[in-house]
Amino acid sequence: MPQYSTSQVYHRPNFAFSSHETLELERIEIDEDQTRLLLSILNRRLSGTFCVDTNTYIRNSLGDEEYKLIQSMGIPDCPDAYKFTAIGEKLEFILIFPPISEDLLYIDIIEECDEACFSLKYVLLDQEINEIINQGFNLYEAGNLTESLKVFEDLMTARNDNLSPVFGTIYLYMMTINYDLGRSKEVQNLLDELEKSSIINKDEIIEAARFEGLIR
Repeated sequence: MPQYSTSQVYHRPNFAFSSHETLELERIEIDEDQTRLLLSILNRRLSGTFCVDTNTYIRNSLGDEEYKLIQSMGIPDCPDAYKFTAIGEKLEFILIFPPISEDLLYIDIIEECDEACFSLKYVLLDQEINEIINQGFNLYEAGNLTESLKVFEDLMTARNDNLSPVFGTIYLYMMTINYDLGRSKEVQNLLDELEKSSIINKDEIIEAARFEGLIR
């Protein structure tokens, strides 16, 4: 498998699912020597703690390749744990893995442990699409729902395949926005499209939509 000969950086890459609501993937840096993940987590509990098990790995979302954690920085290895001092405190930390193949389009980040393990699934390694999705997010967070929806609709129109997990995630975003706009019929139309599609993670997306109360 070809490796990165020059450094590649993905800023705020998007992902389909996260085990922890406030866990964010700020940046991925990949070169011929290692893969570095900069993550952050926001504490929302009194006496909250967080650690990373040494049995953590990157996995190809669409294949079998795995890359085991080499080193963590800024976060204790479990069972030792970082103790937050206040609600709202943000902890940033770095996880270092071997260099991943440049052929990978989606990765999962999986911690295997006894309890409260973290995971991120279907992390997208495409900076151009990530930037478009982040543009849509920024518009949504600013309350510009119609403009945000158009960004995602345009991205779906321009897609060049009907399988990639990112498009399942975008269906979820579009259902969320239409739900917020009170367009229940459009939410159902999007669900019907998704169910008929060949998108790899569509069952997980439909389950997430039900969990969030977007559909029955």
